[in-house]
Amino acid sequence: MADKQAVAEIVAKMGWAYDENHLNYFEEVFAENGRFSMSIAGQGQVGDFNGLATIMGLYRGAKEAQGHQQRRHVVTNLFFTDETDSAVTANSYLTLFANENGAMKLTSTGLYTDRFEKIAGAWRLVHRDLKLDAPY
Repeated sequence: MADKQAVAEIVAKMGWAYDENHLNYFEEVFAENGRFSMSIAGQGQVGDFNGLATIMGLYRGAKEAQGHQQRRHVVTNLFFTDETDSAVTANSYLTLFANENGAMKLTSTGLYTDRFEKIAGAWRLVHRDLKLDAPY
């Protein structure tokens, strides 16, 4: 069986790492050949990013574009599917808040589907799919 507690901690820590500007954590978590896909309700797929360098460029670019906004990624309702000893899918809801100049607002909600595989003894994210309910 997969170590679901370890995977759950990775999912939670990814939100924290982005919000607190510890983006290097993503380099530790994503597989070298990882993939990040994203779609927005009403717009369809808006991104399909392949490879660690491309994914890191996406995260760093997004963080820079947000300037002084403080984001809060709240990840809830985590459950697991397709579980084996060496792979598992983690499904969770995203509620995204942004604080700019003291004003807090709900930015978007969505669904993460994260596929993890055990690579060289560590859980690595091989595919993160994000389906947003509204643009952020």
